[in-house]
Amino acid sequence: MKALLVGMGEAGSGWYRRLRSMHSELELAVSDPDESRRERLQADGVPFYTDAKEAIERVKPDFVINVTPRHVHTAINHLAFDYKLPVLCEKPIAENYEKALEIVKRAEEERIPFMIAENYRTFAPLRKLKRLIEAGAVGELQSLECEFFRKRQKVALEPNDELEEVIIHHFDLLRHLSGREVGKLYAVRRHVFHIVMDLQAGIQASFRCSLHSAGRETQWPGDWRIEGTKGSLIFKDGGIELTTPEGVQRWDDFSDVPAPTALQEFLAALAEKRRGETDAKEYLKNQALAHYTRLSLQQGEQVDTSASWGYGPADIRNFLRAERKPSQSHGGIGMVEGARLFGQGDFETPLKFLYYSVLPPGTSIGYHGHREDEEIYIILEGTGLMTINGTETRVGPGDIVVNKPWWKHGLLNDGSEPIRAIVFEVGKT
Repeated sequence: MKALLVGMGEAGSGWYRRLRSMHSELELAVSDPDESRRERLQADGVPFYTDAKEAIERVKPDFVINVTPRHVHTAINHLAFDYKLPVLCEKPIAENYEKALEIVKRAEEERIPFMIAENYRTFAPLRKLKRLIEAGAVGELQSLECEFFRKRQKVALEPNDELEEVIIHHFDLLRHLSGREVGKLYAVRRHVFHIVMDLQAGIQASFRCSLHSAGRETQWPGDWRIEGTKGSLIFKDGGIELTTPEGVQRWDDFSDVPAPTALQEFLAALAEKRRGETDAKEYLKNQALAHYTRLSLQQGEQVDTSASWGYGPADIRNFLRAERKPSQSHGGIGMVEGARLFGQGDFETPLKFLYYSVLPPGTSIGYHGHREDEEIYIILEGTGLMTINGTETRVGPGDIVVNKPWWKHGLLNDGSEPIRAIVFEVGKT
């Protein structure tokens, strides 16, 4: 395969060395506007271009690795997409959340593979930590705490740029380890960033960060303490410690944990025609948290982040406007009218269907039984006789009838007005 590496700054040079040493099977070309880099690359026998568009047209790469400064990410990503080329892009996706939304939307609409080269998920200890959590080592998660303290000396950042340059990694780990999204967050910053977050399922999380710290430095993924109903996990100094009522276990050797690099995962995803682990649509949620943290700092209050979860728009269906079809229901009297509003495929929980039923006077839903399902009738209008396990009960507007597993039931409209009802069913799975 042919790869075009765009950008040869500090990060790009690191990528170049890794590509040359670990992925010699790739046919590599490089693009960077700095002409002074040409001599070194030509000495290595690697084609070099100062213009990315020219490089794409001449090399005809199979994919692009975008390691440009973040304010250039959007332009290079769009350029690659113009040629329908998959992109592996360094974080963040774009220089701000609005542009990140725009570029991810384009990749989705044009179905172009687009993955972010996240670092910390690829660490073997973090993969082991994830496995322990998923295996229930600490029971149900209750809280996650992360601290990240280092002394940054090389690069001066603009105010709050730590969010996209550093803390975005820890947002990703928080979501990855917990398997949940952040619903609300509150951020303060004086000398230290402090972010308090509420996650789905009632999980609490906190993060503290400083890049101007003296003394002991944390590891790059941060130091983590994860509490659950059965114990706690600590990730610190490269090792993992699990404490439960049964005792303490520790792991320091992770040589048995598969830990593919970001590029290996990207190439595997392309070959298998699937989304990469840090697909841009997924990674967008991390940049969203950086965006909402900025909002919280500006507003001085907690902000709701649920709009960033990526769920589709609300699925609203009107039962009054639904097309009703006549049928004989369970061998009952006459023809009743019904509209199937939702089916099992519309739900992520054990709901099976949602019907709107209209029983004209003199008609009925025949007496019948279910197996391990529960069926609920909500009477909106009209009156009639509901037979449950051989006993008749009069029902009317506002009544809710629960028919439990294995029960038998039927509904007769013995009145002068139609019975209108919502009927839904819930199963075990």
